[in-house]
Amino acid sequence: MLAALSDIDDGVLSQLERLYLRNVERPHQLPQARRQVRVPRPRGSSYLDNLYESYGVAVELDGRAAHPPQARWLDIHRDNYFAGAGIVTLRYSWADVTGRRCLVAAEVGQVLRLRGWNGRVRQCGPGCLVAGAAIPGRDRGGYSERG
Repeated sequence: MLAALSDIDDGVLSQLERLYLRNVERPHQLPQARRQVRVPRPRGSSYLDNLYESYGVAVELDGRAAHPPQARWLDIHRDNYFAGAGIVTLRYSWADVTGRRCLVAAEVGQVLRLRGWNGRVRQCGPGCLVAGAAIPGRDRGGYSERG
């Protein structure tokens, strides 16, 4: 219970966001994102689930409740706006954060490194797929996760 309260205090608002923090960011030693960051836009504001502000990278987590299929274009238009403002958006679903967490960490780490992060994505434990993940620009292979 205390761990969940600590995560909430850090800005986590959903179970999917908590799983990203616990399955992807922390165990792979990615830098700590700011969560639920309010970003002004010409007509109102948007909130970014996870913002690696120093690197201009946002990670959005799309659950069914907050992101129904009919709202997909709203997300796309928002991503396009932020791309013009220098923020690259990566989007992941429940399946990504639970079943492909090592590949997600490798992708986020690769984009962070391209944007100036000097760190390195760490393996989360035995069998972690970070080291063998196929990342565009680093490997000509596809997106396959073993195990």
